Amino acid sequence: MTPLALAFFASPALAVPPAALGEITITEVLAEPISVPDYYGDWFEIYNNSGHLLDLNGLVITSDDSTLTVPSSPPITLEAGEYFVFGASSNTALNGGVPVDYSWAEVTTHSFNMTLADDHLTALYDGILLDEVDWDSTWGWQASANSGHQSQPNASANEWANDLSLNWCASTTIVSGSIKGTPGEENEQCGDEYNVDNDGDGYAEFQGDCDDEHAEINPDAVDGIEPPNGSPNDDADCDGVRDDGITDDDGDGWTEVDGDCDDDDLGTYPGAVETLDGEDNDCDGCDDDVDYDRDGWTECKVACDTDGDGDIDGDDSLCYDCKEASEGATQEVIDQCAAFNPDATDLPYDGDDQDCDGFDECDVDADGYKATSVAGRGCDGVDCNDSDASVHPGAPEDNQNGLDDDCDGVVDLPDSDGDGFTGEAGDCMDLDPELYPAAQVVLSAQVHPGATEACFDQVDNDCDGFIDNLEACSQAAATARARGGGLCGAVDGAAGGLLVAAGLLAARRRRSA
Repeated sequence: MTPLALAFFASPALAVPPAALGEITITEVLAEPISVPDYYGDWFEIYNNSGHLLDLNGLVITSDDSTLTVPSSPPITLEAGEYFVFGASSNTALNGGVPVDYSWAEVTTHSFNMTLADDHLTALYDGILLDEVDWDSTWGWQASANSGHQSQPNASANEWANDLSLNWCASTTIVSGSIKGTPGEENEQCGDEYNVDNDGDGYAEFQGDCDDEHAEINPDAVDGIEPPNGSPNDDADCDGVRDDGITDDDGDGWTEVDGDCDDDDLGTYPGAVETLDGEDNDCDGCDDDVDYDRDGWTECKVACDTDGDGDIDGDDSLCYDCKEASEGATQEVIDQCAAFNPDATDLPYDGDDQDCDGFDECDVDADGYKATSVAGRGCDGVDCNDSDASVHPGAPEDNQNGLDDDCDGVVDLPDSDGDGFTGEAGDCMDLDPELYPAAQVVLSAQVHPGATEACFDQVDNDCDGFIDNLEACSQAAATARARGGGLCGAVDGAAGGLLVAAGLLAARRRRSA
């Protein structure tokens, strides 16, 4: 009789057959070893992940070109949490020293075989798929043909995770001679990256991350069928059950995808009444946060769309009730507190933070500048007009609107002649083209602070308050007097008119100032 491991024989009455996906997982494979013939040395290992004693009689294992069926007798069972090794031979002298629990050649005379480079193992019972591992050349198994290829410990009990090549590696534990593996025992962790959180989701593989290449898959995830909760037919929360986040397990009308934080408790779901029981009844992330003022918010800080872009993301901050009533508060206090919550409208300039965003409303026009501190306002900003978003420090000055657009304290007059200077900027001649002839406006545009002073024109070209006040004019003036002219020569009618106009304009502006 084939030397089957006696530990796996038990009373059939105590065992039940596998009945669901994941109750048995394939955890280790050695195909086509190079130190012994594969008809002696091929083997693979399974694990009982069901939580109870399993009846293995009738179990079917398939590869791409062969099938192994465990016969109905003798009875073969597998304890919960234990491993079982199927091999071509149980003779350790022939198979490389591997302890085999069931030899397919010796017990059933099956000619079962596996291909190292590319094969597909499935475990079935009564037509039910229990597990499968489908590898090909991209997995790189040909590189270590004397090593059993094993699933990482975090994936051994997870039939979805052991479908991923990243969760398999070549064993480094020596069985005997050059054969390596952990047949019949818990798999070793292999690779330095096992202790590294490669995808940055807060979990490394040894912490239970069953796919450490995708941040949306980790033990804290919600297992749904669309982003951000995974994809159809995956195991986003690494609990060994596919897409279980879309099932309302407790029948309260809410699934985990919908926000149910305890889908085994009928009284726990979003919007449930919070009670002082040490639990998070309403699934807002906080225990026993009772809404005493009944405004729909509590002191629990929750994620919300504070920037108003329609998404809750890294640009948002947390929201909470910044003024919650206490247990037993009077109705007056309850009413006062109810006016403070993230949904309230913040009254501007009153020194209170009704909408709980951390500050009083001081930027009513939303131009990015807080209002100045004036009578009745509790703000300390620099916006001189908080009802007009176009008025604030640094705003472009509109010289036509009569406003202090840039809040510099000066309401600017127009730059009528277009020379870049207004009356406030020191332009002593700024003729309006709609009121004066073109020739006069041309001359006006040449008169402004910093302009070159011209001689003999009786015009204060640089607006410094002196007409023709240049040393260069002094000699010219003496020459003009010798010819009988007046100071710096005679003044023609046009220039005299401009001079009078400039004087009147300057006088008018001085009065308006």
